[in-house]
Amino acid sequence: VEVLLPCRVYGDIHGQLLDLLEFFNAFAWPDKRRGDIWSMSYVFLGDFVDRGAYSCDVVLLLFSLKFLYPRKVFLVRGNHEDRLMNINYGFHESCTRKFAAEGEFIWERMNDVFEFLPIAALVDSTILCIHGGIGDCIDTLDDLRGIPKPIQVVGEINSSTTRQDRIILHALWSDPTDNDQVLGVHSSPRGKNTCRFGPDRVQDFNRRNGLKLIIRAHECVQHGYEYFASGQLLTVFSATNYCNEHNNDGAMVILVRDEWTGEVKEHAQVIKSGAVDTSYGWNDQQFRAPSPMRRADGSHETVVRGAGVDAGPPGGWAFGSAPGS
Repeated sequence: VEVLLPCRVYGDIHGQLLDLLEFFNAFAWPDKRRGDIWSMSYVFLGDFVDRGAYSCDVVLLLFSLKFLYPRKVFLVRGNHEDRLMNINYGFHESCTRKFAAEGEFIWERMNDVFEFLPIAALVDSTILCIHGGIGDCIDTLDDLRGIPKPIQVVGEINSSTTRQDRIILHALWSDPTDNDQVLGVHSSPRGKNTCRFGPDRVQDFNRRNGLKLIIRAHECVQHGYEYFASGQLLTVFSATNYCNEHNNDGAMVILVRDEWTGEVKEHAQVIKSGAVDTSYGWNDQQFRAPSPMRRADGSHETVVRGAGVDAGPPGGWAFGSAPGS
C-alpha cells in the first residue's frame, strides 16, 4: 500500500490501550476535530492484539479509524494478526470474555479481516514499513506487491512451501542480526520458519530498491526505537513496560519532508517508561514469556513525553513452541 507524507508510524501495541491513548493525547489524535488527520497519514505496523488486556478495544479503535479515514489510516499486518498466534496469546480470550456467546464468532471475523491487511506499506516511495523484515528471500518491493488475498500464514516451512509463503513468513517474523558487525543471514532463535538478516543485506536491499530507510516493529527495544545498518533500518516499539517484564519506553516515528532540503526526515516521539501506569494493562498470565529485549547503541533526535526535556538515548522463536513477540 502507498502512503503519503507527512506520516506517523506506530510499532507494536499488543492490546495496550493505555499507551495508545497516551500517545494520542501527548502528540496528536487521528481525528478531524482535535487532531491532525487531514494533514497527516497514520501507519500502524501490526501486533495490535495479544499479551495486553485490551486487545479488543485496540483493534476496534483502529478499525474504526480506518473506516472513518480510509485514505489516511493504514493497518499493516503483524505476526499476531494470525489465528495460529492469537488463539493462544490473549486475543481469543479477550473476545470471548468481552462478547460472551458472540465472542467466538467475532474472533473468527476479526481474523478474516486480518487476512486482508497489507503486509507492507511504502511511504513516499522511499521508506518501507513492515512488521518483521526482509528475511533472506525478499529481494525487491515487487516481492511484497500483488500477493493474493486473503493472505494465510503457513504454520511451518517444509519441502512444499512456496516462495510466496516464505516471503509472507519473513515479512512478519524475521529480525535484524544482533548488531552491525554481524553480516549475512543467520538462523533465528524464533525457529526454522524465519531468520536474521545482517546490515549488508539491508544496505543492498535499500540500494537496489531506491529506499532511504526500512521501518519495522516486532522487537521490544529499550528506548522505544533503535537504528541498525548504519541508520538504514529503524525498529519502533510503541508499548511501554512490555508485559511488566521490560522497563522499556515506547516510541512512534514521525516522517516529514524538510522544507529546505526536500529530504525526508524521521523523528522519534517517545513515551517514557512510567509516564503512565500501564501495569494493569498487561495480561496477568502469558501463554509464553515475551521475547528478550533487543539492545544496541545509537542516538537520534527525540521528542520525549514524561521526561521534561527533549533527549536522545545513549549511544517465536519456533511457532507455538517458544516465546513470541
